[in-house]
Amino acid sequence: MIRHWIIDEEAAPVVKRIYDLCIDGKGPCQIARILENDQVLTVKSLYAKQKGQPLPEYPYHWNENSIVGILERPKYTGCTVNFKTYSKSYKLKKRLPNDPENMFILPDTQEPIIPQEQWDRVQELRKNKRRPVKAERQGFFSGLLFCADCGSKLHFATCKSFGSKQDHYVCSNYKSNRGTCTAHYIREDVLREIVLERIQAVNAYIRKDVEGFQEQWLHCRRSDQEKSIREDKKRLENSKKRLAVLDVIIRRLYEDSVLGNLSIERYQKMSADYEAEQKQLQLEIKTLEEWIGTQEEGNNGLDSFIALTQKYVDVTELTPTIVNEYIKKIVVFAPDKSSGKRKQKIRIYFNFVDEVSIPVLSEPMIASLPYKRRKTA
Repeated sequence: MIRHWIIDEEAAPVVKRIYDLCIDGKGPCQIARILENDQVLTVKSLYAKQKGQPLPEYPYHWNENSIVGILERPKYTGCTVNFKTYSKSYKLKKRLPNDPENMFILPDTQEPIIPQEQWDRVQELRKNKRRPVKAERQGFFSGLLFCADCGSKLHFATCKSFGSKQDHYVCSNYKSNRGTCTAHYIREDVLREIVLERIQAVNAYIRKDVEGFQEQWLHCRRSDQEKSIREDKKRLENSKKRLAVLDVIIRRLYEDSVLGNLSIERYQKMSADYEAEQKQLQLEIKTLEEWIGTQEEGNNGLDSFIALTQKYVDVTELTPTIVNEYIKKIVVFAPDKSSGKRKQKIRIYFNFVDEVSIPVLSEPMIASLPYKRRKTA
């Protein structure tokens, strides 16, 4: 019997709002405060209300860890997650959290609350956590900027005494010229102008020739996709071979036990380990077969990006949500001051289509400003 979740109509909008707030650039603490200020019942409080039980003493006091747990829970995409925990030994009852790469996820087994592409984007944003600043302003591009030379993040720098045009980003390895990299200094207002211009150009390019864009994207992705499918098929073949070998091993263990060549205790221990491996392989085979089928049918990243350009038809001003939905990362190069003007390249990588080689996507943008030498005391 296959069991399906039934979506809680009261809880689902709260989950959606939490994900939307994360896309809007809010961290778990900020989200918790927003929900508390809006008097949104916590998970425990909502459960008590639905059961007709008394509410907790602080029914709207959201905990940061609760927000993090919701943001990291893949089941909201409609999938089923197996092997979430493991035991170090069959002798130990304690179960430990499993690493994500060791879990097996079966997609599209339930009705989703959060679209897969939104969940993926939230996970990327969570990996690049934003460093809190003391000033009231928060960087539009915090967590998205990376140094072209050392690969480190660029940190947002501001303070209450700054004007907004003084807000800027510097390489985290610069450390006031005492670190291992140069500043890679770039002002936020310059970045805003460039990113807005690039998003507008991309939108115009796609709306002008959607079919041409699709053909170009598929051409660039085809070779990489075919390589990935070959690797997955090889892994699937190896898993099936190992599963067949385990059948033979378990049968031989049983025969040795019956003939008295292997103790009952030893047989039980070894057969339990092999049977556990069999179950993992069976689930892995099923997952790989489904994944290969999905890959061969085509990648939905293209449709997701085109839908994004249709969602934001006329972008006249950047918002944190627009930035986080469009931009995967921005690589900032060291400035070139040799011509007397400060010229600086940046490369923008978009979500879903960052590797596409078309003019408005692949060419680095250049910020050009007059260069004035600082006076020294």
